[in-house]
Amino acid sequence: MDNQQLDELLEKKKSGTLKPAERAQLKNLERKLKSEEKSQVSSQVKTNLFGQIATTKVHPKPIRFLEHEITGLATRRDSLKTNHPEMIIEELGSLREINDTKLIRAAVLLLADVSDEDLIKAIKQVQLNMVRTQ
Repeated sequence: MDNQQLDELLEKKKSGTLKPAERAQLKNLERKLKSEEKSQVSSQVKTNLFGQIATTKVHPKPIRFLEHEITGLATRRDSLKTNHPEMIIEELGSLREINDTKLIRAAVLLLADVSDEDLIKAIKQVQLNMVRTQ
């Protein structure tokens, strides 16, 4: 039905006998046709779903960092960027890949390599630091 009306209005436009209401109707039909074409094209294009669908289960843990711990993270991050920029770019792709979250996650991985005695001493030091700041 729309295609028939569109054809009739296009013929009237060629002959030059379009009334203002018919001109508006022609524009409306052309818009509908364009939107249908766009929707067909967009339905064929795959969208990038990266970052929209979780690929791992996240278990958030509430951690409050003391000021000196935050400073320590920033100092370590900055020293890595200053002392080994070529290695960071080669291994990770960019200097922006070094951030606090990734430093903490790397520290969790390194916990497996630390002896039990060293870990207990570090936990004791953390407890003492938390008591001193309160």
